[in-house]
Amino acid sequence: MLGLRSSDLDLVSRGLADRIHQERRRDLYPRSMEIVDGAAELGALGATISGAGPTVLVWTTWQDAGNVATALAERYGEWAEIRRLPFSPLGADVPEL
Repeated sequence: MLGLRSSDLDLVSRGLADRIHQERRRDLYPRSMEIVDGAAELGALGATISGAGPTVLVWTTWQDAGNVATALAERYGEWAEIRRLPFSPLGADVPEL
């Protein structure tokens, strides 16, 4: 991801607009795609489905992460589990609940 390497947030945002894989999964995971489609409207850089599709990664700056997480919880919290995880060069550590 050149956008991450160069700290170009516009490039990161544009790079999240997958036109190959996500559309093929839209009918399988319509709710996941609902989050992807609405992420930018909530202040995120964008979003992408992860793996097969039930998990959605919402990308944001650290400055906007709290507001975006709150907006996600307000809009999708009744049916989606919202977790705020830090990004690091070593990857994210997602603890099991």
